[in-house]
Amino acid sequence: MYLEEISILYVEDEQETQELIEEILSHVCKEVFVASDGVEGLKMYEQKQPDIVLSDIVMPHMDGIAMCTKIKAMNPNQLIALFTAYNEPAFKEQASQLKIDSYIMKPFDDKQFFNALNYLAMAFHTDLNVGKKILEKKI
Repeated sequence: MYLEEISILYVEDEQETQELIEEILSHVCKEVFVASDGVEGLKMYEQKQPDIVLSDIVMPHMDGIAMCTKIKAMNPNQLIALFTAYNEPAFKEQASQLKIDSYIMKPFDDKQFFNALNYLAMAFHTDLNVGKKILEKKI
């Protein structure tokens, strides 16, 4: 419902997974931007300003946690989901401290994946609509 109005940055170093998820997202999202590591993802984030960031954690050059830390420093309200095979408590603790909005486990489970993304898309639109109403009242 809301996903078709969303732009998303997907950051993933594993080529097969990247291609699969990019293909899936391109059918349900307004725009999909893809990066292969945190350095590329951060650069693309700055250029494109996506509505949602979806990232793997363990990647070369800059991992997903480091990238998300930099993104949250730029925009503390950025909606971010981690999509990872790593279920270690240390990663979950770091994600919690960064106020990551969703932690989606691999392998791909379409129900879990779309529930998380739909929730984030709804949250994005709710905040957007609240912001518009506040502006309308001030004008």
